[in-house]
Amino acid sequence: MSKLMRQNVNGKMKFGAGFVSRAAAGVLAIILLTAPAGAQDYETASDVFELSLSKTTELGLYLTSSEGHRFKTQNPKILFLDVRTRAEVNFLGMPDVADANIPIKPFTTVLAKNGKNYQRVDNEHFVPAIADLIARKKLGEDPVIFVMCRNGKGSAIAANRLAEHGYTKVYSIVDGYEGDFDASGKRTVNGWKNAGLPWSYGIGKDRAYTYKPASKRLF
Repeated sequence: MSKLMRQNVNGKMKFGAGFVSRAAAGVLAIILLTAPAGAQDYETASDVFELSLSKTTELGLYLTSSEGHRFKTQNPKILFLDVRTRAEVNFLGMPDVADANIPIKPFTTVLAKNGKNYQRVDNEHFVPAIADLIARKKLGEDPVIFVMCRNGKGSAIAANRLAEHGYTKVYSIVDGYEGDFDASGKRTVNGWKNAGLPWSYGIGKDRAYTYKPASKRLF
């Protein structure tokens, strides 16, 4: 994939060494959304030039929740991961097409300084857990992976983590499961649930996060 310089312009991502015109957007979007050689290409209709910095990834592969659902339905071999916390999938539900819940940043029991939520930590077993799942599903060394979080920020972190470990076909679902905030502070703007896509409260034994590193497994 072609690498383009990224720069922050009024809080949004712009691509290129300098000014990028709207006329060039279509051409650059094709470059950004073209997977490496041998990969199946999944194109998005969303405007990648309007993504906030926190939602961008090194691979530059993005989909909306509706697109993710459509592509996964067409090709069940795509690995669809819900990277939210256990609590989120337990109380808010989970996409029916998701293959597994593997949290990228689990909650701790320590309250954050702002007092609004509990602190979160990196899941050190995130990539090994996914590698284990890929092996069990016999998806090959570098499968197409869709990652979804609450609103597209956690999935960007997850995509970058996987890219660091050699995975090259990782797509971030930019609007997430619940979507972005509206003017009143409610998540009603976009996202899986707001799009009316299929979901349920049932996680299921096969989709639950139960990974244990080899050194802690009982044989």
